[in-house]
This record gives sequence, C-alpha cells and structure tokens, in this order.
Amino acid sequence: MKCENVIRNVIETECEDYYLGMVDLSRVENILVEKYGSLIAEYPRAISIGVTLPYLTPEELSKNKKQPYDVTNCQLKSITSHLSKLIEERGYQALSIPKAREINEGSHVSFHEAVAYLADMGKIEKNLLVTPEVGSRVNWGTVLTNAPF
Repeated sequence: MKCENVIRNVIETECEDYYLGMVDLSRVENILVEKYGSLIAEYPRAISIGVTLPYLTPEELSKNKKQPYDVTNCQLKSITSHLSKLIEERGYQALSIPKAREINEGSHVSFHEAVAYLADMGKIEKNLLVTPEVGSRVNWGTVLTNAPF
C-alpha cells in the first residue's frame, strides 16, 4: 500500500520502534465517535502512531520520570506535523491532535489511546492502552484526515 509506505518512511526518520494503525472512524460505533461527532464528520479517518518509550532501569527512571515522555512527545509532534503537511499537499484536510490527557466520563483514557484502540493497536486496561508487545510503554499521537486510505 503506497500510502502506508509513505507514512512509515516519515515515522522511521524519527524513531525505530513504533506502532502504526489506521481507522475509518465513520464506520465505528463507539462513545468517542459520538462525543466528537462534528469533528469526525469533517475528519472521518485517523492515523494512530505509537512511539515505544525507551527502556530505563528503575534507577534511571527515578532520576527523571518525564524524560522518556519528553523525548517521545517531540518525536510524535514532528511525525504528526510532517504527516499533516504531506496529506494537505495532496489536497486533503489533516488535523494533528496535540498531546493532552482528557477525562472521559470517569476514565483517564486519552483521545490518542482511544483512537489507537479503535485502530486495533491494543486493549484498554485500567484506563491505559496496553499492547501485546510492550504493555503500556507507548506514547500515542493522532492525525485526523479526510484522505482515503
């Protein structure tokens, strides 16, 4: 698939260990789709990108717990911005969703984790998206678009 190869090339310029999923939100029945109905009407498809957090020993992690997230947040910002620009250059709309935690009716699942779940990247456990390979050690980003996949 040409589209997927272009996306993978963009991601691989920023990181080596990543997840990629795409989902047509207009075909999914989910509370997320209902909550963001007008946004999803304009951008019915989503690209979910997950960057695996670097492994740090407990000693390294105790020194600076934010460091792995800071690094992957920068990577995700660069990736999603680049993908949005490429999509728009091809005449479609694209919206890179900024990193933020949201509270969805008592849970703490972020918009990014919810989209990754809908793209079948993992399952939700204890308000986190958990992948089979690395558990919850993934930082997620999302690009919404009207481009066909």
